[in-house]
Amino acid sequence: MFLTENTEPPSVYRRWVAISTIAAVLQRKCWLEWGMEIFYPNLFIVLIGTPATRKGTALRFGRVFLDTLGINLAADETSRQAIIKAMADGQATITTSTGKVIYHSSLTVFSSELTVFLGYENLELLSMLCKMFDCEDTYVYDTVKRGRLEIPFVWLNLLGATTPAQLQASVPQGFIGSGFTSRVIFVFASEKGKIVIKPTLSSEQESTRQKLLTDLGRIHTMLGEFCTTSAFDELYTSWRIDAEAKPPFKHSQLEYYTQRRPTHLFKLSMIYSASRGDSMEITDVDLAKAIDTLDNVERVMPAVFSGIGSNPLAGVQSRMRLMLRTSGQLTFAEIGETFSNDATRLQLGEIMEALEQMGVCLIDRRNKKLIYTGRAQA
Repeated sequence: MFLTENTEPPSVYRRWVAISTIAAVLQRKCWLEWGMEIFYPNLFIVLIGTPATRKGTALRFGRVFLDTLGINLAADETSRQAIIKAMADGQATITTSTGKVIYHSSLTVFSSELTVFLGYENLELLSMLCKMFDCEDTYVYDTVKRGRLEIPFVWLNLLGATTPAQLQASVPQGFIGSGFTSRVIFVFASEKGKIVIKPTLSSEQESTRQKLLTDLGRIHTMLGEFCTTSAFDELYTSWRIDAEAKPPFKHSQLEYYTQRRPTHLFKLSMIYSASRGDSMEITDVDLAKAIDTLDNVERVMPAVFSGIGSNPLAGVQSRMRLMLRTSGQLTFAEIGETFSNDATRLQLGEIMEALEQMGVCLIDRRNKKLIYTGRAQA
């Protein structure tokens, strides 16, 4: 966070790029056994927001580290076949100090234009991503020319960036809320963090960059099983009971994501432990940081899906609400000028009344403007 302080991406983007970068170097050679379940430190993270929120800028810092360390990365524009080939080419065999042999086929996708990577309604690719997120021991792929290919011990980590509209265009309506999107942590921001005229690194930041590169190199050498402390177990038990009783969302398109929150926490806890040291011990402090990090993005995650639905004007309503939240108020003239190609005057009036009924704004008819109140959940 200190290294990227003098840049324009919002802090939430910068933090999650750091998280994904650590995940990328841990790969499948590290894991956590929790009862009969095994968790690996891969995450599907998508930075999402309006254009010019500096999503690509945030990604570049992580990409430079991974390129320098030679981490196996997928091409920005790729296909299902290309991912399988990259994963097969990146197969690794590691022998631990105890003589145990660890095999893994680990790959990280860094995509500043996620729509280009996903394509449009590419059901085969979306289905494959779901399977690889779960880190199956063997992924089987049938080809016409080469017959059956079996990739052992797959592991896929993904960091991408897109806008809500592009997400809706890429993922079929029936897949929104389930399948691929339920495995994704959407990191939403409505605007860039700040204006930086000339992004530069101070001598102290340059020194920090070198230290981070060395540290990532050490994290990359970690292998084996993470273990939890009794304090971790107690805090997780308390959190899980509370989370079951009080789920964070009533949003139908986040129902399946909610069921995967424990998985995300285990993965995040491993990453926070690795960022702290190489003991491979996960403490309650690591879990507390993971909970706080996840809570912060979940507060605004429904905004990702606010323009997706059966209402043909849902997208216009979502954009108007976002403009209101950013500017504080909108005049009727501004609304008409902005949305004249998207809705009729009567429809715009209905949208404004709907936003007022939801508690998002007040309609000041005398002065012909909307005033943002912010009472409704994003």
